[in-house]
Amino acid sequence: MNGEIYKTYPHNPSHLFRPHAIYMVTGGTLYKKHYLDTDVKKAALCGVLFDQIQKFGWNLEAWAVLSNHYHFVAQAPGAAENLKRLIQAAHSISARSINALNGTPGRRVWYNYWDTCITHETSYLARLHYVHMNPAKHGITELKAYPFCSYQWFVDNAAPAFSKRVFQQPYDKARIFDDF
Repeated sequence: MNGEIYKTYPHNPSHLFRPHAIYMVTGGTLYKKHYLDTDVKKAALCGVLFDQIQKFGWNLEAWAVLSNHYHFVAQAPGAAENLKRLIQAAHSISARSINALNGTPGRRVWYNYWDTCITHETSYLARLHYVHMNPAKHGITELKAYPFCSYQWFVDNAAPAFSKRVFQQPYDKARIFDDF
């Protein structure tokens, strides 16, 4: 395909980088520790993710930040292979911020990230649904009031027909890494 890059990494799964494709990304903290245990820390990570996603030219479509992981769905720019640099920057900047708030400079915060290049519409709709609803999976009962996910933003901004399609799409069969 035009512009596709398939990269293999030692000790990691291979990655497909396709220009303008939609990706779902999950990042997890080291040992699944709850380093994002306050609203200030979650807000800091949201700000860093938003800034880096914009800086690297990605188009954010959904996000959820919890106490020990995050998910986002975004469309790649023409240079989809810059995802690794985007995540490295976001993890580095957010780790310094979180560690400054905790008084623990130099501590490793992030373990790894996982990305999926979404190639089918049903997979795309399922992953959007999953990310918008992810805080509920982890015990957040009022999604409308949870400021660290895209649920309310999506409800307020998406076309009603598209919103209906997303929320009707089951996600239970989608293979999504979320062992947190």
